[in-house]
Amino acid sequence: MRRVLQTKWLYWLIAVLALAVGLVGVVVPLLPTTPFLIVALWAAGKSSPRMAHWLENHPSLGPVLRNWRDHRAIPTTAKWLACIMMLSSLAVIWYRGASMVVLVIISLLIISLMAYILSKPSR
Repeated sequence: MRRVLQTKWLYWLIAVLALAVGLVGVVVPLLPTTPFLIVALWAAGKSSPRMAHWLENHPSLGPVLRNWRDHRAIPTTAKWLACIMMLSSLAVIWYRGASMVVLVIISLLIISLMAYILSKPSR
């Protein structure tokens, strides 16, 4: 029983932290919001049905989260913004003089993430 309570609190902590970072992302231009809110909803679903309900029914955040939950859809604007930010990050890493190994690894990661994001529907 104790382990279940510890796991529940761990999920709750993940949900709160992801929600906090996601809300900061609303006002900080380069920090993404949606991925953190999706993590918050996932963790809240495992720990706090009340928080999950609040997130899903929030006037601003709810539609994006329900769209992800119901259709695994990402808005077109969010897709392109995510891709632009990832490529910008890669450009900064290259400009700062990262080694070729680091550039190749990060490039492969970014290409994989972009392929995943762009493969999702744009409801």
